Amino acid sequence: MAKVNVEDLVRDHILRGVFKPSTPLKMEELKERFDVGYSPIREALSRLAGEGLVLAEANKGFRVRPLNRADLYDIAVARCAVEKEALRRSMIEGDDGWESEIVAAMHTYRKKAAAAFDSAETLAAWELSHDRLHTALIAACGSPRLLDLQQRLQEQHMRYRRLIVIPNVRADAHEDEHERLAAVVLERRLDEAVAMIERHMMITVDALDAAGYWTAGPEPET
Repeated sequence: MAKVNVEDLVRDHILRGVFKPSTPLKMEELKERFDVGYSPIREALSRLAGEGLVLAEANKGFRVRPLNRADLYDIAVARCAVEKEALRRSMIEGDDGWESEIVAAMHTYRKKAAAAFDSAETLAAWELSHDRLHTALIAACGSPRLLDLQQRLQEQHMRYRRLIVIPNVRADAHEDEHERLAAVVLERRLDEAVAMIERHMMITVDALDAAGYWTAGPEPET
């Protein structure tokens, strides 16, 4: 029998919204759900707390990190700083192989966008292709730490992006924006690409602000 990776399972449940924001992550319930012992659960939750997806509270245990505007804005600012530098380095150092990966990632993203809202499975595939495109854009930065930071922040950002993707964002509009970004990057128009990334990272913040989401009652972090 394959070994259960509790960390990956809990992360997936949080990112897909199976475990809702602020939900207590009770050891006994997780033990029963995943059929594993307490020790791997505790280790997994501690690592996910380090990734920013889980909160560890003294005398209370663990819970899914709540969603609030301050947290989203902090994620967007941090991700912008990381992705701008990684993109700048990639545009300076990237070779033909890097360009080919961007083209391939954009092609996959385009195909997944066509059926994005057909089902939960196609939406998940579209989101995965979106994140892989962003990873491809910065893949030539030469810094494993920047790439690791980008991946963690991208996962944290996903929980907020899902709040706007289903009801408010047309797949073709989202696709057009990424088409323009990829084209500017491949043409090595560095200043323009960096400016586009800065704007791009604030889309979710602006969309939720415009929708009045934060006045609708998401639980604030305490």
